[in-house]
Amino acid sequence: MEIEAKFKVSAADLDRLAALNALGPYTLRTMAAEHQRNTYYDSADGRLAQARYGLRVRQIGHRSIITLKGPARLDENGIHHRAEFEFPGDDPNPVHWPAGPARDLAQALLLGAPVRPLLTIETTRRIIHAMRDGRDRVEICLDRGTIYAGQHQAPICELELEVLPAGSVYDLTELVNALRSLIKLTPERQSKLERGMALLQRR
Repeated sequence: MEIEAKFKVSAADLDRLAALNALGPYTLRTMAAEHQRNTYYDSADGRLAQARYGLRVRQIGHRSIITLKGPARLDENGIHHRAEFEFPGDDPNPVHWPAGPARDLAQALLLGAPVRPLLTIETTRRIIHAMRDGRDRVEICLDRGTIYAGQHQAPICELELEVLPAGSVYDLTELVNALRSLIKLTPERQSKLERGMALLQRR
């Protein structure tokens, strides 16, 4: 289960956050800075989109990761909850995936239909872990990039906070409250894929 909060922020505030070494009772440490190329896939008749699922292949250098995400539930605090399957690989065709629930689910949703690329998102991401009591609680991602969808494109400048295995929604909420005292946070209710799909529908 992926539990995260997303916010639109200014480029200046992203720079400000990147320079912090603490946030409230949490120690911040930079884990990585990486360039991602994210390609999203669906069948020609949009079977995954109809079921509110997203299929992505993410390339980071020489590594590739396949992700299948389910419908998001947005709670009263603006926190996104959704099922997520993630594993190494670069082939979006679920027939070639390792046996398991991700392959079974994707095949059931697609019913044999082949997938094709929908859109691409290029992102430069700085990853920061928020630590408390010696344990990494929340992953903070500072994202800048561009959504490329058909003939259209749109910039990305946003902040994501995702609960890590040792963390909880409490940690996420506490960090968000600390951030609100420092910078302007505008909740982002749509995923990057949803924003890309809206671009595809433009004339």
